[in-house]
This record gives sequence, structure tokens and C-alpha cells, in this order.
Amino acid sequence: MAARAAGVYPSKGSGLGEYGGVTFPSVLKAYNRESDYRRWKLGQEYYFGSGRSWADYQIHSLARFVTGAVDGSSKDIVTLFPSSTSPENAWYVGMRTRGSIMLPLPINAAAITLNTADPDPANHTLTYNVSGVLSAAQVGIFSVFVGDQFEDSASGPSYPDDLISKPAGSVALTLLAANPGSMTLVFDLSKPQGRIQRNGRIYWSRLPYDPASPTLWNTSGSRYLCSSFKMFCCCPDHLGGALANLEYPGGKRTGAGLDEFPLPNANRTVRSAWERQGTGYYRQWRSLPQRVDQRRECKHIHALRWQCGIPWFEPDDYPTQEERDILEVAGGSEGQFTDAEMRRYFALRQLNDDRYVLSLAEVVGLELFPGSDVRDAIRPDPRPLLWNDSEEPLAVWCRQNDWWLERGTKRLRIFNASTGQFESTVTIGGTTYPMLEVVDPSSPNAPVIVP
Repeated sequence: MAARAAGVYPSKGSGLGEYGGVTFPSVLKAYNRESDYRRWKLGQEYYFGSGRSWADYQIHSLARFVTGAVDGSSKDIVTLFPSSTSPENAWYVGMRTRGSIMLPLPINAAAITLNTADPDPANHTLTYNVSGVLSAAQVGIFSVFVGDQFEDSASGPSYPDDLISKPAGSVALTLLAANPGSMTLVFDLSKPQGRIQRNGRIYWSRLPYDPASPTLWNTSGSRYLCSSFKMFCCCPDHLGGALANLEYPGGKRTGAGLDEFPLPNANRTVRSAWERQGTGYYRQWRSLPQRVDQRRECKHIHALRWQCGIPWFEPDDYPTQEERDILEVAGGSEGQFTDAEMRRYFALRQLNDDRYVLSLAEVVGLELFPGSDVRDAIRPDPRPLLWNDSEEPLAVWCRQNDWWLERGTKRLRIFNASTGQFESTVTIGGTTYPMLEVVDPSSPNAPVIVP
């Protein structure tokens, strides 16, 4: 056998991705970096019940605001995923259902302006003039939804009856700005996403962008613009290493210890004393991107994507009918859960609303971790804020539609700037409603998932 040149040679089981003194990522690692397939696969197993329990408990609610984007309410569902590594034995996943925000008139091609002169396609935008569609006050509220996606998958303005089921070919664009003065909404044109159909199943996918022929909404006059699904999970994989707010995570069976959470990025610095305290968490290592289309998703969100009919498209990713039958029959409670842990899960999930409101507030559009000390009345973000303090915040710190959840309780209030008080109700059209109403899933006004 001829002698080989000096160096490190890969062999089966060791040295993979290495040659000489350079380490290269394996094909699978490179693929995971782009598509996050590992979490995607775990989410698929959750949905099809492959040895794990999920959706044991889903809370349907209507969150109402004094001045709403359209009808003054947000239609949301929070799902609990039992987990032995959570201090409360559950992770809460918030979801604002598709169509929670619906424009009252069809998409008008004459109101659309494409801004594609910039040589960098990443700066290309779509400006939608909503004069005669929304009021200036409603356009101002849309600043709360900057970073969210809006799609052309409704046939009318009524929720949920006019939401089109399995709308293959629908297009979603990300909202960049809302300008009440010019009555316009500005969207990112360069990063479209939407539904594609493969082998009879609908998937969610990034769509190609060609500046010469950009991917646009359906402007035939038969489609209405509505908000896409928006999801948020309080697990550390999604939130970025935050630790639970209720108690210090202790041993292996009572919660996850510090060593089990990711360490902070070396370049990341805590922005303020307020962030050290957190709002619902006492520590946060990184800021979540405000844009939905830039946020990494955990396995819990991937599971809900299957329920919503928008799993990310992966090549050869769906089970055959035979495999699906096996997966659905094999579903059950997580094997590592003891009877005591299950009892603790059922007890803690009704103890207080701290984690529930945290996940709900994010998808509704509230700010969780402001980049300044809000106790100095410095509020650079236009969104309302979730206060999760033991004591009521001072009125001079607050703005319209701020939420205050008294820590460790179920007492939730909304700030009314006209009275300078936190209140439990809001008045819309002369009628008084609870600011947060938990509804039965079968009730006529309950949030609905339309795949």
C-alpha cells in the first residue's frame, strides 16, 4: 500500500469533516443550519403522537383593546406542552390565529406601489395605501404589528367564515412600517413566504424573489388581506436562554438547572437594569428578532405548524399513510413523566397566569423586554408593554393598552390613558367587555384554526 501524505484522514465513525487542521461541517450540520431540520422533525413527532404528548390543554381567548387595528380584538390560542424540564412542568406556546386582523375591503391593485429602484434587493418594499379602508387611528395601531406577516388568504372580511382553507399559492409579506400621516402600510417585498402544494399536502415555504417580476398578493379583487399565524414559545430554545420567572430552577426533576440553558453570546451585553429584571423572566441573554420571518422556531412551534396546516416544506418530509397510522396509534404520555410529575403539572398549570400571559402578550403584540428603563418613562418602542410586577406601575410610566399582571396571580389589567388607571374591562362601541376573555372552543366567537 502506497504511503499517504501527512494529515488527518476521515474514517467511518471518526474524523468526519476534518482534513489537515481544518474542520468542515458535515452535510447534515450544514443542512440543519439552514432549515433547522432537527427541531422540525421533533415537531412532526409531537404532532403525530410519536411517543410524546402535546396539546393536552389549549386556552382560547379574546384580547380586547380600546383602539383596535380593525375590530378591537385579538383571537388567540395558548397551548400547553407538558415538560419535565420546565419549573411549571409545561411550556406555553402562544398563537394568534390567522385572520385575527382582517382588512374590510379587497386588496386593490391601484393602491399598491412597488419600490424596486434600490440596487440592493433587500431594500425593495411594497407600499399599500389604505385610505378609505382604515382610519388614521387604526393605521397607527398597525405599528404594533411591525414584523408580522400579512397574506392574501381571505375571501371576505368576516372571521373565520371568510378564511380560505388550504389556500395553495397564497403569499405573505412582512410589515415594515405603518404611516398614519400618509395612510400607508409598508411591506418587505424581497422576502415573500407562502403556501405551496406537494403531493396533495400544503406546506409553508420561502418563495423566490425576482426584482423584475416580484411575488405579489392576489389583486384580482376576490382576496382580502389578513394576518398570518403568529407563534411564540416561552421555552429556552425559542426565547434564547431566559430562565423561569416564578422560582429558581432547581434539580433535575424539579426543573432545569443553570447548566442546561445556553450561555450568553460573548458579544451580547444586557441593555439596561430593566432587562436584568425582565418582564416575566429575571434573565434574558439575547433579543428576539422583531420580524417573525427571522425567528428560529422550537419543536413546540413546529408541532403547532402542523396543526395549523403550515409545516415548513422539507424534501420527502411527510409520512406515508401507513406510517401515519402507526404514529397516531403510538401516541401517549411522555414516558419519563412520573405520576407525581403529572400531578404537579396539573396543579401548577392553574396556580397563576404568569407564563400564560407572557406567551399570550407576545403574539397579541405587546413588548416583553424593552431596551430601556421604563421606570424612567423612556419608551422607544411604540408597542404597549407587559408589566409583570408585584406592585402596580405608576401611571406616568404607562401608556394606552399596557397590560399589568400582578406577579404570581391571575389578576390582569389594561391601562386606560384617559382615566390613568389599570382596568379589567374595555368599552368598544358603547359596550363593555372583559379585556381578556377565555372562551369555550365551541362558542360562536371562539378563535378558530383554519388550516
